[in-house]
Amino acid sequence: MSDGNFNRQLLPKNELSAGLRAGKAQMRSRAEAALRQVLEEYLPTADEAERERIRQRFMELLRQN
Repeated sequence: MSDGNFNRQLLPKNELSAGLRAGKAQMRSRAEAALRQVLEEYLPTADEAERERIRQRFMELLRQN
C-alpha cells in the first residue's frame, strides 16, 4: 500500500517542457523568415544594413516574451 510518496522511477518523464521549447524555437525561426520576406517585399530599396537592424530589433522583441 502506498504511503503517498512517489517513486520517481515510476513517473513518466516530463517531455512537455522540451516540446514547448522546441515549438517556440520553430515559431521564432518561422517568424524571422516571414519578416525577411516582408522586408524584401515592402522595403526593396532599403540597404542590407537597415534590414538587418530591423530584423535584430524584431528578434529582441520576440525574446522578451
